Amino acid sequence: MELPERKVFTVTELTTGIRDILESSFTSVWVRGEITGYRPAHSGHLYFSLKDAECQISCVMFKGQSRFLKFRPEDGLEVVVWGKLTVYGPRGQYQLVLDSMEPVGLGSLMLAFEQLKQKLQAEGLFDVKRKKTLPVFPYTIGIVTSPHGAAIRDMIRIISRRFPPADIVLSPASVQGDKAPEELVVALHRLERAGGIDVIIIGRGGGSAEDLWAFNDERVVRAVAECPIPIVSAVGHEIDYTLTDFAADLRASTPSAAAELVVRDRSDLTDGIGHLIARMRNAMQNLINTSWQAVDEAMKRLPDPRRRIQDHGLTIDDLSLRLVRAMTNRLTFAKQDAQLTLKRLRPELLRNALDRAREERAQLQSRLERAMKATVHQSHIHSEGLIKRLQSVSPLAVLARGYSITFLKKTGAVVVDAREVAKGDALRIKLHKGDLSCKVTASHTNYNLLDETPSGES
Repeated sequence: MELPERKVFTVTELTTGIRDILESSFTSVWVRGEITGYRPAHSGHLYFSLKDAECQISCVMFKGQSRFLKFRPEDGLEVVVWGKLTVYGPRGQYQLVLDSMEPVGLGSLMLAFEQLKQKLQAEGLFDVKRKKTLPVFPYTIGIVTSPHGAAIRDMIRIISRRFPPADIVLSPASVQGDKAPEELVVALHRLERAGGIDVIIIGRGGGSAEDLWAFNDERVVRAVAECPIPIVSAVGHEIDYTLTDFAADLRASTPSAAAELVVRDRSDLTDGIGHLIARMRNAMQNLINTSWQAVDEAMKRLPDPRRRIQDHGLTIDDLSLRLVRAMTNRLTFAKQDAQLTLKRLRPELLRNALDRAREERAQLQSRLERAMKATVHQSHIHSEGLIKRLQSVSPLAVLARGYSITFLKKTGAVVVDAREVAKGDALRIKLHKGDLSCKVTASHTNYNLLDETPSGES
């Protein structure tokens, strides 16, 4: 078998040829599939694959096109993409280079709305606890909107009619287009720095979803949620909802409705004040009438004060008469007592009393002297008897008859038994007159006093 003429390609030549064929055959193509392996790069390029039940193809969307996406791609999302088919030479892999992408079924704007709403809601930006209360009487109202739209004219007209004292501060900004989100954020910050703003209205008139999209921008929503001043969101019409409506402290269906919510109608306030004044007058009149009725009832129950005064006057007169009589009687009795005392204090009576006292004293003194002499005599006789008895039992009397008392010198004890001393002990013998110092040379026991013969010796 004869082989055909052999033509050898380099890898690059073959890859380039394949790429030329693919790019010329599929200059633009629409493809539907499910995103898988989604991986955004720091450069802003998006890399992923599209797959169906049997096959998949690699896709890339460069930064220049991805920045126009209104939603965030993610795995599992079914999309329709438009681009061209090419070959990535370094890997020899064919892929789709995308120019646009949109979700299947749900529009891209609605998908982006739901994705951002879930994200911010999870962070707590829509939490009711973050909501601030609007002031009852705001005197300075800030408005963030376009200076050329009908919304600003309607709000100024309504606020001026309902509450003329209020001041309006307009912070202008674009309300649609690519520059609108940044301008809205700047306008909000401008009012925050101005100071003295009581409440802010942010919004615009009606329009399509694309026209209102600036109020769904994450930067605007965060600026509204973080604003320290109470904010009312008034974007579009009653059926229109934006993310600023959820982040604001209060949502109004329209800009005109926002103006009515922010300020109270002066006529309503005037009518309310008049009603309160009338109620206050009625309440005060009722209170006065009730008080007068209470006074009348109390006066009926109270006795005539003039009668009370007359009664007290009679009582005072009676007490005065009784006091005079009592004092007169007391003085009379005192005078009588003084006269009787004066009679008892006559000099002759005192002299007689003194004479009787002297005689009684003399008698008592004589009796006392006799009693004392008798007592002393009896005590003398008794003392002599005691002395005689004491002398009869005194050891000195015994010593005078020739007896003595023997003491052991070393102890000072009285010796009453010969066995209490030993040979050689020093003794002191007490006599009737003086004493003797002796030393024991011998002792005798069982001494017979009658024959003076010792019965034993030691």
